[in-house]
Amino acid sequence: MKYIKNVYLYINTFIMESFVIHIPTKKAGLVKELLKELGVTFDKVDTDLGNCDKNHVPNAETIKAMNEVKEGKGVKFASADDLFASIK
Repeated sequence: MKYIKNVYLYINTFIMESFVIHIPTKKAGLVKELLKELGVTFDKVDTDLGNCDKNHVPNAETIKAMNEVKEGKGVKFASADDLFASIK
């Protein structure tokens, strides 16, 4: 079953709230119609890139770090706790 990964709902009032909801593809049309009927505006987010800019080019430092990881270099941690402990 495919899902629309990120749908942001903007409620048209003075206070705006955002929600990320996961909708089965077969139900997406129904949900869109319901939102329109309720007067809610919404945007579909690219499910592969989220909010990323498709044209973004990483800088040299980021490319170097990504290449090091691909080559098996870098520091490995057994857990997230170990990673955060190393930062302190």
